[in-house]
Amino acid sequence: MTELDFIRNGVIKLFATDKEEITPSEYAHFSYPKYISLMDFEVHQFRVQGFGSLMSMQTRTHFGMQLLTCSFMPSEGTGVPYLLIDIMTTGKKRMIFVEYYDCTASKENQPMLEEACRKYSFLPDHKEKSAWYVPCRAGYSLIKDIPAGSERYLLARMTADCVRAYRKAVSAASVDDTNIKGLLAFRDRMINEGNPSSAVLGKVFGREGAKRFFCSCVMPDSGSIGDKRSKE
Repeated sequence: MTELDFIRNGVIKLFATDKEEITPSEYAHFSYPKYISLMDFEVHQFRVQGFGSLMSMQTRTHFGMQLLTCSFMPSEGTGVPYLLIDIMTTGKKRMIFVEYYDCTASKENQPMLEEACRKYSFLPDHKEKSAWYVPCRAGYSLIKDIPAGSERYLLARMTADCVRAYRKAVSAASVDDTNIKGLLAFRDRMINEGNPSSAVLGKVFGREGAKRFFCSCVMPDSGSIGDKRSKE
């Protein structure tokens, strides 16, 4: 089991306690390019009762880089930010993006998420390219490099702490259907203006196929969750 396998399993266990796996069979495993297979993708999608959905997508490459993306979609109107976690490892380099996008109507304070951010503020910030979505992130997001020589389980512990904090925030939040409008508007921007996965998904599925994947797996609305289920 790789480090990212361990982290993915931990995220699913910590957050999706009341869950049903609904991974569409067409997206469970796919490769790019299709016949040479330089990049292999494994997707798991869950309906989470009272919240919306959780998706994990693990990318394994034949040139040493591994990626894990976890998308927490509060499509039932829960008053929490949309959470996107991206982790990349290549050789001894490791980095983690814990991105919160507050699309709620009320923009409530999130003390539990802020506390998790403070706990790992000692880590060096990762220098990223500018993009339209960067200023949309909440200030308690974590965009960090994990220095070589760090404690062995630091990346896994940091991910787990952030997921626990988010789960507590979800439990404490109220549900308001007006939150859904902002969330879906943000999804439209992610599709139309680009997101970190746009280039790769566009190559794999084409423009329209990438849009379908994003709307059915990454950020599905409540009516789209589980339209095409795989057998568990």
